[in-house]
Amino acid sequence: MGVNRTHITRILKPLLNAGLVESNKGHVAGKGRKLTYYTLTESGLSRVKEVLRAVEDQDIEVIEGDQHIKTKVRDLLKERPELGLLAVADQAGGELRIELPKVRRIDTNAELEVQELYGRDEQMQIARRFIASESKLLAVFANYGYGSSTFMKKVALELFDRPLFWHDLEIEGRPDQAMTRLMDFCTADGGSGEVQDLMQREVLICFDNYHDASEGMVDLLIELLVKLKHGRAKMMLALREDTPSYDRFYRREDLVSKLVDEVHMTRFDEPTSRLLIGEDIDDEAFQLIYMLTRGQPLALALTQKGDEHRLRKIRLNEEVSFLMYLRTKRRTK
Repeated sequence: MGVNRTHITRILKPLLNAGLVESNKGHVAGKGRKLTYYTLTESGLSRVKEVLRAVEDQDIEVIEGDQHIKTKVRDLLKERPELGLLAVADQAGGELRIELPKVRRIDTNAELEVQELYGRDEQMQIARRFIASESKLLAVFANYGYGSSTFMKKVALELFDRPLFWHDLEIEGRPDQAMTRLMDFCTADGGSGEVQDLMQREVLICFDNYHDASEGMVDLLIELLVKLKHGRAKMMLALREDTPSYDRFYRREDLVSKLVDEVHMTRFDEPTSRLLIGEDIDDEAFQLIYMLTRGQPLALALTQKGDEHRLRKIRLNEEVSFLMYLRTKRRTK
């Protein structure tokens, strides 16, 4: 709607009072709990059509790069529906300047996709401060299945908008593989190919699944951290909570000096777990699910989806059968 979330109530109130919009409460696709949503009434739909006709009849000049084209709003929306009605309507009768798309360079050896993140507000605040600060490394600690990869992808793709290098060590775990990809990343836009040159650029270097690391990989990360100290690049790394001390390539002094920040992914509390599982599940069934999964985000998510196959890889067969039964227990109305 093009309205700031904090202003939505003030904007909607006169529309509700005029009978143009009505308020409802119910389930919305992709959300686990009931939400308030608004729909147009019959008179509201009629009013929208009037507004649309008035806007679509107006002239507009479109400026894109060196091109200047005069057209009707109606014709522009037919040819360029991706521009969106609101953006075009705001400039109807005048000029619409279209910015050329900005291309963000992302080099990854894994699939990167932002997923919904539950119960990680505190961790996201730490990540925001890291992106805005002079700190160079964010170490993300988590046990298996606690969502460190999901968290890192959200930070890398939503909080950081400059070049991104992502290396999943489960896919290519040798230091020479990581170094080869880093060199290619250095030269992709005309760089010298030297890591030191890369460190002087505003880029984010991410290493996922750092666990049971080889001595060579530890040495590589020590080298990168040294080079990061006086550069503009940042690095983010997902480690297991049980990573041995000899594989932790930074020291306590680095934490004190704020060269390195840490974030820890804990198990979900009961409110967050219920939000993920669904608020309409039977209370007793939920308590048993929470006890069996021990608040592990991955186990909860797989239970909610009914993914029995993947769940059996991390839980006993008897537990999985019980979880599949419990997820069907819903509150009686």
